[in-house]
Amino acid sequence: MASPDPRRERLLLAGWLAAAFALSAVTDLRALGLAALAAAVAFRRGMARALARVARLVLPVTLAMSALSWAFLRLGAPAAPPLQPFLALAARTLLLAFLAFSVLARVNLLRALAPWPAATRLVVVALAQIHALRLLATESADGLRSRLPRRPGPLDVVRNASGITAALLVLAVRNAREVSDAMRSRGF
Repeated sequence: MASPDPRRERLLLAGWLAAAFALSAVTDLRALGLAALAAAVAFRRGMARALARVARLVLPVTLAMSALSWAFLRLGAPAAPPLQPFLALAARTLLLAFLAFSVLARVNLLRALAPWPAATRLVVVALAQIHALRLLATESADGLRSRLPRRPGPLDVVRNASGITAALLVLAVRNAREVSDAMRSRGF
């Protein structure tokens, strides 16, 4: 199987950045709906997988943050705040996440950014951090499973979240220090 053309990947990456920049200013729900329709047509291949990732990773946090923000404003105001800004914010977040997942599934970042060494280094550092944190989360979940006689539920995860969060922060600081030392020793 032939590898994709790096120029095409760069164009797709540039289009994604331009779309993300433009969409970040859109607050009209109809315009966001049209943009979502255009995104669905443009990325119809693999759409189910991208939507599943959005539903699993982005939708719960987005809905929770929108609901908490609305409830917080409702507590301090005599009347209920309008829902339209919260819906637009959630729709925009979901659309941007769908675009990001769809584009990243089609682009090899290291190959696309190869002409720009600084950008390649930044991607390598980010990927290393993601890998380290994912490994820690997986090991923490395995550790939680091994300590309980049953499958851990959401309450068990919440109870152990502080320990995992502290370990994540310590690991992130240690990784950042190591990466910083490595880059300084190479003259950056």
